[in-house]
Amino acid sequence: MSSTDNLISQLNERLAQLHIIHNEIGTSSNKQQQQKRLLFEAMIRAADQHVDQVVHERNALEDSIHATHKRILTLKRLMGEFVTDNGFVRKDTLLATLQDLEMEKQVVQKQYEKRLEGVLVLQQELIRFRECLQSFVNSDLIAEQDTDVSTPAVAAMEEEIQRCQNEFRARTQYLDKCVKQIVDLWMMLGLLPKDDRDSDLYQLYDADVTAPEKLALYNKLVSDDNIHDIEQRIKELETLQQEREFRKQEIVHRLNHLWDRLKVPKHERDAFRQKHNGLKEQDIQEYEKLVNDLSKLKSERLDDFIQGARDDLVRLWDQLYFSREERQQFKPAFEEQYSDTLLDLHEKEISRLQLLVEDRRYILDRIERYMKLTEEVKEFEEITNDPSRLFSRGQRDPGRLLREERFRKRIARELPKVKHELEGALLEFEVTHDKPFCVYGKPYLKEIMNNNNNGSSDTGNSRTPRRHQLQNDIEEEICYSKAATSPRFKSPSTRRLFRTPQPRRTFDFNARLAQINRSNPSQRQTKSTADEPSILHRVRAHNIRKRRAAIAKAGRSAQDRISGSSSDYTFDSSLFSDTGANDENTAPSDNGSEHLATTPSLQKSKQRSSPRLFSDDDDALDFDIFDDGPELSELSADES
Repeated sequence: MSSTDNLISQLNERLAQLHIIHNEIGTSSNKQQQQKRLLFEAMIRAADQHVDQVVHERNALEDSIHATHKRILTLKRLMGEFVTDNGFVRKDTLLATLQDLEMEKQVVQKQYEKRLEGVLVLQQELIRFRECLQSFVNSDLIAEQDTDVSTPAVAAMEEEIQRCQNEFRARTQYLDKCVKQIVDLWMMLGLLPKDDRDSDLYQLYDADVTAPEKLALYNKLVSDDNIHDIEQRIKELETLQQEREFRKQEIVHRLNHLWDRLKVPKHERDAFRQKHNGLKEQDIQEYEKLVNDLSKLKSERLDDFIQGARDDLVRLWDQLYFSREERQQFKPAFEEQYSDTLLDLHEKEISRLQLLVEDRRYILDRIERYMKLTEEVKEFEEITNDPSRLFSRGQRDPGRLLREERFRKRIARELPKVKHELEGALLEFEVTHDKPFCVYGKPYLKEIMNNNNNGSSDTGNSRTPRRHQLQNDIEEEICYSKAATSPRFKSPSTRRLFRTPQPRRTFDFNARLAQINRSNPSQRQTKSTADEPSILHRVRAHNIRKRRAAIAKAGRSAQDRISGSSSDYTFDSSLFSDTGANDENTAPSDNGSEHLATTPSLQKSKQRSSPRLFSDDDDALDFDIFDDGPELSELSADES
């Protein structure tokens, strides 16, 4: 018999027994039916409660199955596996399914924990860096739970650790630099650590600190807040340093002024500076004490100081080219009652003028240079005013003319440049200051212009004999060069006179020259006495004529030898006709008749006749054209 039939049989027995009892009691049938209904309802409720309990147990098993499966998927994803939520394989019962999932979970959990051990070490390293580097560390990589142990996550943590190590190393180096700077400032300023951070910095600077202690100090001081505070501390110390430097500079300026006024020896000054060369408060106080002592001594020698200040004023006035009126504008310089206030006024005026000198330094330098050059020109003109200095029989000075020529070249090169720069600076000054720059009360630009006008209107002869291209020299085609005062050189060739590669032109040179002289006899007679050549040019002309005569004579001799040795050949006289002479720079035409029949014997004869007349090495005018005349050293005068 089944359990249900047994339950129904027992229930019927209990109901029959209950009916008998109610009859014995005398319970009415309605009441019996009501009690029976209540009993059935209670039985149904008990059955429902039991059913609900079993359903809850089933649901709990299903939830455990889903949770276990989800955890397995989570662990696999944390290990980097790609899984999808497609469900799981169900067994016949829920308990069997849950048991299989629990076994799978244990296997996956062991794999995850094995990887997690290495990841936790990396996380601890990141946590340590986060404590000292603070916001620099990427805190997203540090997970409180369900730590990602996949290969990309581990690589990212290792890269972050490397980045943090580099930053930590850079901050420690920067911290060492800041600590050294702070300690140097402390030593320079004579200060000591004032708080715990300063003590840590000084301890970090100490070389006796062990490596673990130093690392602990680094971990404490490399944070963002501490670095910022250290930078502010450096700024405070630098500000204090600047304040003391400015204070010391002011005192040193006053002290140097007092030393100069009192004429304190240099070794005493250097000894004091060497002894108090820092920025400590004691050094500043020593400077102030010395200034006070010297100020008292200055008050006792006030007259000497004021007189020295006035001497400085005169020097600055002269340097600035002040006029009498400009100097009298500073009235304290002419007062007779001496006092500290008067000395202060003098010193302020000296400072103002010194700044003015520096501001006008460019113009003042150009004015000084211009005046020096003009003075040299005047002295040179006074020396060279008398040409007879070249002919006096005093001490020989062969290099006089060369030095004079060099001086002229230097003046011609430097004076226009200096004048141009000076005029530009004066114009700029006038535009900038709305007034002209005055030298001793007169506008200097106007004075320069007047000097230029006076110089351009001067049409007199040069005070020193120079090279004049006189009209008769031009007509005679005489080429002048510089006066030669050097030792004698080899006589020049004919080519220096003609500047042409055609040697046959020299043959009729005398004929052409005579024709020119005959055609213009009156023009040379009408020349004014102002254009008369000097003794030097007459000597040069004489030497040139002698040289040309010798060249022409040598050319005729060569022509005679050539004509005598080559009578079988024809000679073209058109080479020396007037037509060819009119254009001596035009080469003979190739279409005409042969100028001279060329044979080997004739070529050799020409080479023997004039071997040195037209050498290619003789391309320039000769600077030694005086060698055939009198010695120039005998013409120079000893004016010393």
